[in-house]
Amino acid sequence: MSRAERVMRLNVGGMYYTTMKSTLAQIPGTFLWRIATGNQSCLRDDRGNYVIDRDGHVFRHVLNFLRTNKLLLPQGFRELDLLREEALYYGIDTLVYDIDRLVETRRKRRRQPNRMKRLSASVGDSLNHVMHDDDDDDFFEDSYLGNGVF
Repeated sequence: MSRAERVMRLNVGGMYYTTMKSTLAQIPGTFLWRIATGNQSCLRDDRGNYVIDRDGHVFRHVLNFLRTNKLLLPQGFRELDLLREEALYYGIDTLVYDIDRLVETRRKRRRQPNRMKRLSASVGDSLNHVMHDDDDDDFFEDSYLGNGVF
């Protein structure tokens, strides 16, 4: 198979991706596997790219999952519901499972009443920080400047 035959160019929701057929064919039976193996008809745009009418921004995470077999998301990623829907559409059950585990882990952390750790400055300093165990944006800063009289 020539290099050109091994490379796949995709137009997903107007975003362009180039990847190897072997990447798309990582998980047998999925929508992307069927496209890569020729078992799924797929429209092509005027440049010859396979057109997939799905969310192009979220597709990068689907593609990275196929490349690494790991759910790797940027810090503060807030589109888990959308990513899960895309994973369901593509038929990538392992990605759906990993997303569900991540959602459940986050849910459990939020239910724990003592999940915060207080880091206090030395005596006399008036700045305290509360740090959370997760990477969510619910960081809380507790500051007081004054003479102690309320």
